[in-house]
Amino acid sequence: MRTTRRSALAAAGLMLGARAARAQAYPNRTIRVIVPYAAGGADQFIRPLQAGLNQALGQPVVIDSVTGGGGSIGANRVRQAPADGYTLLFAGTGALTAVPRLQKLNYSIADFAPIANLIAIPYVLAARQGAPFTDFAGFLRAARAKPEGLSYGTPGIGSTPHLVAEAMAKAAGVKLLHVPYSGVATAVVALLAGEIDLVMGAPGNIMPLVERGVVPLAQTGTRRIAVLRDLPTLREAGLEVDLVTRFGFFAPKGTDAAVIERWSRLLLEGGADPAYAQAMQRAFNEVELLAPAQFQDFLAAEDAATAQLLAALNLTTG
Repeated sequence: MRTTRRSALAAAGLMLGARAARAQAYPNRTIRVIVPYAAGGADQFIRPLQAGLNQALGQPVVIDSVTGGGGSIGANRVRQAPADGYTLLFAGTGALTAVPRLQKLNYSIADFAPIANLIAIPYVLAARQGAPFTDFAGFLRAARAKPEGLSYGTPGIGSTPHLVAEAMAKAAGVKLLHVPYSGVATAVVALLAGEIDLVMGAPGNIMPLVERGVVPLAQTGTRRIAVLRDLPTLREAGLEVDLVTRFGFFAPKGTDAAVIERWSRLLLEGGADPAYAQAMQRAFNEVELLAPAQFQDFLAAEDAATAQLLAALNLTTG
């Protein structure tokens, strides 16, 4: 059968029309946002936006915590889901850059379409109540006196808190015992119970526990963020370590561009609401809004830097 330019253009027009129709019909059922960590952790970054998203989209947006593997189990579910906009991921970028390398998994950031970034935060190293030190210098003395004598919890092997802690230990010349959990919330429970000595986690999970005796020791960013102005950085302690993580939305690769654009617009509008910024600051978090193209640039840079960091730390699973 002979294909003419006119028939080819007509076919292309039909395809574009079909895509436009699908985009206009979206969404017509519940949308699932998978957060690949224990409830009470990163899901708290998006719950303030949930009601607004429900109203704007005209369908329920359900937040589903799928734990395990430092974020890999939830991330992989989204990767394998149909690219139709009904299954999305909200995760820290380490789940897509570090975790698949460490665990030798068959996915990477190339399997996901970035939608928008909402949060960028340093991590906080904190000690349990009754620990034999109350500041970072005291922690270093204790760690150097007894290699692997201090245990620390994180949301899992390959999670950004794990990498930050290992980079910190290497820079300080100490050895710590890593205890992975399904999420930072469960690691914090272990810290409060005295089962581990330290935890590396998001400020929002650590700082509210100060009144229960948890002792923050340092933050991991290049500078003191406004909501942690009294907490020194690792650089201030003399360690050449400065790492933050971003938390954003992703869709499976191949998701319709119109769906990505709609979600990005809604998320950036919601994130720009002063009420959202205030809610995040009250929870010791900082808002950093990135549209898809900007977010993609940051992801590419982080992916390359993560590969170098893992090689430098000689980290493996098991």
